[in-house]
Amino acid sequence: MKYSTSIGIPVLVIFGAVTIAWLMISARPEASQTPAEQPTLLVNSFVVHPQDIEIEISASGTVEPHTETLLVSEVPGRILEVSANFLNGGFFRKGEVILRIDPRNHRAELKRAEAGLVRARTQLAQETSLSKYERGDFEKLKALNPNIAESSSLSFRKAQLTKAEAEVVAAEAQVIRSQGDLERTEIRMPYDGLIREKRADLGQYLSPGTALAMIFAVDFVEVKLPLSPPQVRKINLPNHFSDEGISKADAVPVTISISDSEQTWPAELVRTEGVLDTNTRTLIAIARVHDPYGLILDRDIEPLRIGTFVDVAIRGTMLKDVYSVERHMLKPGNLIWVIDEEERIRPRTVSLAYADEKYAYINTGLLPGDRVCITPIENPLPGTRVRIVEENGSNDT
Repeated sequence: MKYSTSIGIPVLVIFGAVTIAWLMISARPEASQTPAEQPTLLVNSFVVHPQDIEIEISASGTVEPHTETLLVSEVPGRILEVSANFLNGGFFRKGEVILRIDPRNHRAELKRAEAGLVRARTQLAQETSLSKYERGDFEKLKALNPNIAESSSLSFRKAQLTKAEAEVVAAEAQVIRSQGDLERTEIRMPYDGLIREKRADLGQYLSPGTALAMIFAVDFVEVKLPLSPPQVRKINLPNHFSDEGISKADAVPVTISISDSEQTWPAELVRTEGVLDTNTRTLIAIARVHDPYGLILDRDIEPLRIGTFVDVAIRGTMLKDVYSVERHMLKPGNLIWVIDEEERIRPRTVSLAYADEKYAYINTGLLPGDRVCITPIENPLPGTRVRIVEENGSNDT
C-alpha cells in the first residue's frame, strides 16, 4: 500500500502540469500577420528624347605599304660602293643612288658595241656606194639598149644592202643594251621609300636576279578594314572612280589612332575590295594615309609605322529621330527597362537602327520623355518599385 502511494503522486503531478500547459496554450491570443513590404530599389535614370545622330563606325586594321618591291640586280658585278643610308629603315628619295656595281666590264662591252656599230655603218656605206655604182652602169646600158631588164633580185646589190642595214639596226640595239647595262650598275630608288630589309652589302659579287633589298613606298600607306554587313549599310562607301583613280569627292574621311598614343592621323576611305570574305562575311575597305612618316613634306610628326595595329573611326550615315542609350542598358531580346509614373520598372521591347560597342540607337519602342533605368538590376521583376537617386538629364551622347 505504501508502494502504490509513492507511484500515484508523481503521476498526478505530471498530469496536472500537462493540463495547465494545455490551458495556457489554448488561451494565448492569435498572432497578427502583417504583409512584408516590397523592397524599394535605388536606381539612376535619364530621360530620352529623339535626336538626329551621325554615327561613327569603328574598325581596326594593320598599316601596310601600298607598294612593296624586291630590289634585284639586273647586271653582274661586284658591289663597289653603298650609300650611308643603305640599311634597314634607311630613307631614299626617288632616283637616289643606293649602291654601285663595278662598271668596268660594262664600259668595255659598251665600247665593243660602239665599235660594232661603226663597222656596220661602214659596211652599209660601202654597199650603198656599190649599189649606186651598179645602178649607174645599168642606166648607161639601158640608154644604149632600152630592152635590157634587171637580170635578178640581186641586181644593184639589193640583198647585200638589206643585210647591211639589218646589221646596223642590230649594232644600234647592242649599243642601247650596253648603255643600259652600264646605267644599271647604279642601283637607284624607284620611288620615295624606306629599306625594309637589306640583303646585300659592300664587296658582294652579284649575278642578275640577286636580291639587294626589300623596299616600300612612303608617299602613302593603306589600312585594310573588315566591315560587317550592318556597318557597310551605314557608310557611304566610295564607288565612283575618275581617270586617275578615286576622286576626292568620293573619299570618306576617317581618323586613325593608336591605343597607347594621343596622336591621330587623318585618312581617307578610298575603295573596297569589292567582294565579301567567304569565311568572315566581311567586306574589306581600304583607308589611305598620306606621308605617314613625315619624310616627304618634312613634317615633325610621330611616324605611323608599317605593321602598326590601329583603330579607325569612320563617319557613317545620319540616323533620324533615334534614341541613344548605352549598350549595357539593352538586355537580351532587345529589352529596355523604363520607369513609369508610379516609379515602377517595366520592360519595353525596342528595335535597333544601329548598335556599336558603346551605344545602341533605338528607332521604335521608346517615346519622348520616357525615363530609362541606368542601374543594372539583378533578376528584375516587372512592377518592382524603385526610388530615383540621380537623374542624368537626357540621352546626349
